[in-house]
Amino acid sequence: MTIFKYSLPLLFSLGLFNTSFADNEVKYSVLNCHDGDTCQLKSPDNLKLKIRLIGIDAPEVANRKNKNSQPMGEESKVYINQLIKGKTVTLKNYATDPFGRALAEIYFNKENINIKMVESGMAEVYHGKTVKEFDISPYLTAEKAAKEKKIGIWSLKNYQSPKEFRSSKK
Repeated sequence: MTIFKYSLPLLFSLGLFNTSFADNEVKYSVLNCHDGDTCQLKSPDNLKLKIRLIGIDAPEVANRKNKNSQPMGEESKVYINQLIKGKTVTLKNYATDPFGRALAEIYFNKENINIKMVESGMAEVYHGKTVKEFDISPYLTAEKAAKEKKIGIWSLKNYQSPKEFRSSKK
């Protein structure tokens, strides 16, 4: 178990994850994004947090499970790091996933980075279970536009969703 599994419930109980844009919103530093939908942030009190961008599923990158990256996996990772690595962001948190990661929307200058990833074709809408408070509709609109423009993952001839890619590697 990592510090993430222990620290996230504590942070929720202390109210360190904001759920709206209030004057006292908590700001986090982005240390790195491991792929297009998972980032490591540092809180003001120097706790490291793993954030899973809610509502999106980005192509897989090579890791211990996957020997090879999925097409557009590295590009998605580079893109999100160019957007927010080293920058100060805010979160709209929804829940914690089974791996102890916060399921959250990341905002940079009040722009929703999760939706930006879908708009740019660097991620698709996540089609698994999600929390009922989460509104998927702007994500579906962004995905439709990216598909029509045939950008990013939607420009690939034989695109395979990240979910299908993960299933094929089991």
